[in-house]
Amino acid sequence: MTDRSHALEGVAGLMRAGLAGLLAAGCAATTAPQEAASSDFWRCPAGFEVRAGLNTGFPHDGMMRAFIVVPPRGGTEPAPVWVPMSGTVESANANLFADGSGANARLADHGFMVIGPVRQCANQDPAIGFKACDGLGSDGWNWKPWNDGRAAGEAGRKWENDEGPDSRFFEAMVRCVGVRWKLDASRLYLGGISAGGTVTNRVLTFNSDFWAGGMPLSGEWYIGADDGRRLTFAEGREAVRAAPTKIHQGHIGPTPLPQRLDPMIVLTMWGGEKDLWDCGPPLGLCSDYRPSTQAGSNYFSSIPGVVHIACTGSHGHRWPSVNRDAFNLWALRTLASHPKGSDPKDFVLTAPPEGYSCRIGPYMDHY
Repeated sequence: MTDRSHALEGVAGLMRAGLAGLLAAGCAATTAPQEAASSDFWRCPAGFEVRAGLNTGFPHDGMMRAFIVVPPRGGTEPAPVWVPMSGTVESANANLFADGSGANARLADHGFMVIGPVRQCANQDPAIGFKACDGLGSDGWNWKPWNDGRAAGEAGRKWENDEGPDSRFFEAMVRCVGVRWKLDASRLYLGGISAGGTVTNRVLTFNSDFWAGGMPLSGEWYIGADDGRRLTFAEGREAVRAAPTKIHQGHIGPTPLPQRLDPMIVLTMWGGEKDLWDCGPPLGLCSDYRPSTQAGSNYFSSIPGVVHIACTGSHGHRWPSVNRDAFNLWALRTLASHPKGSDPKDFVLTAPPEGYSCRIGPYMDHY
């Protein structure tokens, strides 16, 4: 979440005209629609017809949701799926199409079906960024952009073992897209930056039976005490520093954290020493992604059947920007190399692009 990311939102109006052309290009290059779904795995809400580009009016959990479909160009069928999510300050459009952001739509050129969900706070408008989506959450959620972690105290208790509307929406959205395009049900991946990385952590701890894996980029863990009590930012930071190899309870996932998940692959990214977030006055520094990524890597690495990759960069708190396109393609090919049901012993980690270091297992460079 950089000043440059904030600047992107200032030109959102200029981007929208250009995005129409990009989406049109995606529409023209779709794969052939499926004649029929092979089972009820792929399904849409009654009366909803999914299409390339922006889809609005998707009924789910009593709300109307929106998402953007960028179909794969080239490659083989069925296609692997990539669901990228923005952080607090970026719009869905920026995350998919902007050079100063993730530019995730380009992965469609390499055979991936790219599906970009629009946040509830954006009211189905993919151009809305941080102004409507910044700040504390409501209805028991900690932060506004996504249903990423439960709030402290009584308000958040209902989400202790309920994944929440966003996690269910992501699954429903993918199932619907698969009604029209041939998708590989064993290669369904999601990921995001900051708040998008935090909700990725939530989805993977709650819904590992559906997803083949994911990529939390600088996501929160919302570190808690062993008894489930939420720790303050300073307390959580110190707890991980004092016990860097411990499995720390997190308010991003079920309480208590499950000891088993379905087999999958998880790639966690830490942006280096500048991977911090300042909430401004009066709070000041309010997030440090060193302890959060350490806690996430410890947990996922401890689960049998889960391949965890710990990556470190130097880009700070934003979508990985060093050799961005090369990183995105390497990361997605790494995830896709390990479809659902693969034996972890068969996984081979290839070298990441220049600017990144990665290893299998938990982080060893944080403390």
